[in-house]
Amino acid sequence: MVHIRYIVIILVSIFLQSTLIKFIAISPFNITPDIVLLAVLYISIKVGNFYGPIYGFSAGLFIDIISGSFVGLCALLYTIICFITGYLKKDDDRLLRNYNFLIITLIFSLIFFIIYYFFYFQGTSLTLIDILIRYIIPTSAFTSLFSLFYIFLIIKRKMKTQY
Repeated sequence: MVHIRYIVIILVSIFLQSTLIKFIAISPFNITPDIVLLAVLYISIKVGNFYGPIYGFSAGLFIDIISGSFVGLCALLYTIICFITGYLKKDDDRLLRNYNFLIITLIFSLIFFIIYYFFYFQGTSLTLIDILIRYIIPTSAFTSLFSLFYIFLIIKRKMKTQY
């Protein structure tokens, strides 16, 4: 039953990523948060490094098929990131509370977008510094900003259940 909930989370995040997220794009470079990355990070920290990469690969492959470019790149990167963050699984979910999830999201989104944009912009005239300033840092920051919504929802829900 728990896995059905995670599948629904991934499907909803993929739907939102492919349809509604483009309406909140910032800058002339269409910087948008990667909410699928947030979903697979959350799930891999919850379920560990066995099921996490399975969810990451499935979500990444689905995103690759929908986007139509570089099939397998997001699948590979989500799988690797979910495998690594799966080792962060703790029984008390302390990494998902407070601002720990924000730090985890920032670190792993930077890693993800450095590798992703390195392959995506290969063969273009953009330098690594241009890619870093125009795409990697803003996208990682925007994705991390969206992790704050999750943190506030969890903290608010935990505070309600404590009383």
